[in-house]
Amino acid sequence: MALPDVHHNFRQFFDGLQMHGSSGRRYERMSLHSWMGEGTVQRLAPRQDLGVAAVDFRLNDDYTVALHTRVPMVELSCCVQGYRRVEVSGREFEMKPGSWSLQFANPAEARMPFSKNQPFQMMSIAIPVTAFHHFMENGEGTRALDFHQIIGTLPYRVFQEAYDPASAYLLQQMMEASARPDSLSLEMECRILELLSHAFRSMLLGKEKRPSGLSRTDLSKLERAREIILDRMSHPPSLSELSRLIDLNEFKLKTGFKDRYGSTVFGYLREARLETAYRLLQEPDASVIDVSVSVGYSNPSYFAEAFRGKYGMNPGTLIRKS
Repeated sequence: MALPDVHHNFRQFFDGLQMHGSSGRRYERMSLHSWMGEGTVQRLAPRQDLGVAAVDFRLNDDYTVALHTRVPMVELSCCVQGYRRVEVSGREFEMKPGSWSLQFANPAEARMPFSKNQPFQMMSIAIPVTAFHHFMENGEGTRALDFHQIIGTLPYRVFQEAYDPASAYLLQQMMEASARPDSLSLEMECRILELLSHAFRSMLLGKEKRPSGLSRTDLSKLERAREIILDRMSHPPSLSELSRLIDLNEFKLKTGFKDRYGSTVFGYLREARLETAYRLLQEPDASVIDVSVSVGYSNPSYFAEAFRGKYGMNPGTLIRKS
């Protein structure tokens, strides 16, 4: 399927905002007219069946973009800042900052409203159904999931959750690369595929392993537990305290969390700390001691040992490479 079909909804979005800018064969950068607001949109096509749009803007007035999806498609949207709303067939779907949504769409009309004076930053990856089916095949040629089984006759179906620290770091790298016209297609393609893989496993493939004994309410509480340990990684609650905070007994918390996220509560916390530290160590004027404390390691030596175990290098070496 050709890129113009895959990215038709993005093109409508750009045209609707009446943007201006420069374009190339695989890269297009546009800026808002000053009377509309400020900000930019980058549109990339590292290969024919992958389309990326990175938006970062603020509008002077409320604005609604009307969209029409001409062909069935799959889209991964990552909301970094601001709230994204989509109205499809009378139903409204909302994304909050720090979350991503995996969207399956049949040809349908949709509306995307934006509020004035609200900073908005998002990255979306669009792929045709044929590419999705290819990604869902295993080595034996068996397809794990089928687009039509997922969406059926519905105009739109969405899976949504908060993205994890590893995906957040990968997303940050993609946002930075999308702003550079000289970024290699290979680099962007690798990051896109890795991000899609994370999303597919988290929101689709992982669902098959969820314990049948957990209700939708229980799953929502587990997601809240995950958010709490990420927000409080420098001083995390104990297991019993976490259980009280989310109103779920410790047994369900421990077994459900491992089934849902593939790790124990504190195993997940450990990985999140190290992934956050990796990102922080690349920021200007980073300090190993400051970073170790900020992610919850009071002992820099223990932090360095854990960091080496995960990344094969000392944290100080990463600073010197930045």
